[in-house]
Amino acid sequence: MSNQENEKDKIIEDHEYDGIKELDNPLPGWWLMTFYITIVVAVGYFLYYQVFGGPTLDQELKANMAKIEEMQQTHQAEEGSQFDARAVVMDKERIAAGKEVFQTKCIACHGDKAQGIIGPNLTDDYWIHGDGTVSAIRDIITNGVPDKGMPPWGGQLTSDQIINVAAYVYGLHGSNPEGAKAPQGDKVQY
Repeated sequence: MSNQENEKDKIIEDHEYDGIKELDNPLPGWWLMTFYITIVVAVGYFLYYQVFGGPTLDQELKANMAKIEEMQQTHQAEEGSQFDARAVVMDKERIAAGKEVFQTKCIACHGDKAQGIIGPNLTDDYWIHGDGTVSAIRDIITNGVPDKGMPPWGGQLTSDQIINVAAYVYGLHGSNPEGAKAPQGDKVQY
């Protein structure tokens, strides 16, 4: 009986809808604790960023971009020191591995024999970007040419795969496949 008397004390007057009476029960402790913790975190966040001069989003972005650029320069310096273009173009295993990657990633635009479809013909003496060297081809594959529609493959292929494809493409020079696209760009000396 004390339970019913207790409920009568908790009933809020004029709060009955469809036969349901609303009681004035306290919120659960876990909910209140979560609410108080969020208030403390919000006050701490405000003080850190507004009063004590925490970094702004622009400052954090600049710091992160500086770290990324430093990492890229370090990686390029390491890669450049390990990259020997003459050895790469003579390595039959690398060229075969490059052909496999080329056949899966590049034939949609450059054709199965690099004769050029949407992308340029890679077998002639003319280059739109770069000078036709293995290093230039590697840089084009890595960074892409977004204004011409070539995506950067640096984030999708490993540096070894990129070097292999560059060696394969370099080896295609002078193959003169049937149906090759007309020369585009500047003529380079091999």
